[in-house]
Amino acid sequence: MSQDGTFRGATLDEALSTACGELRARVGELHYEVQSDADGGGGVVIHAEVDPVAVLGLFLSETFRAGDLELSAQLTPGNESLDGELSGGDLRILTGSGGRGLDALQYLCNRVLTRRLPGHPPVHLDTDGFKARRAVQLRERAEAAADEALSKRSSVVLGPLTPAARREIHLALADDPGVETESDGEGFLKRVVIRPRRRR
Repeated sequence: MSQDGTFRGATLDEALSTACGELRARVGELHYEVQSDADGGGGVVIHAEVDPVAVLGLFLSETFRAGDLELSAQLTPGNESLDGELSGGDLRILTGSGGRGLDALQYLCNRVLTRRLPGHPPVHLDTDGFKARRAVQLRERAEAAADEALSKRSSVVLGPLTPAARREIHLALADDPGVETESDGEGFLKRVVIRPRRRR
């Protein structure tokens, strides 16, 4: 599916309507510039493209409204990611249970953009440094579980955890020569098994 193009219409509204139809987008999801009058006859030519920030902003605002949630998102395109800082009175819904809601929302945002704009930069959602604090806690849990696995000489299971949380556990123990980690289970939430490294 094309993500941009040049569109003509007798009026700006008509040119935008054509762009929306061909790009399969809503007007609020487009970034456009009027290029010139078409043939000098009063028509309008625009260049329009689907804007990932606008697509994500609309998705989040509609999701929050549908859930009657007091939340908002400040979206910032970065060099390698699209970052969203969330705020509002209902943040506990997202950050409770170790941030499962936040991770699930981030997963959905990435799915929405992947379907609409293949090759988009990854979406990272956070609120007031929550993920950095969680990463420290997860590293501490991982190290404690590794110590337990080595002292008991048996597997220790953490979870179920979201993909982002599992990644933190795996990264925390990746360089530990005494243990190995493996995700176990099906679906979005899986466990992480930490066991003494097998000798080869």
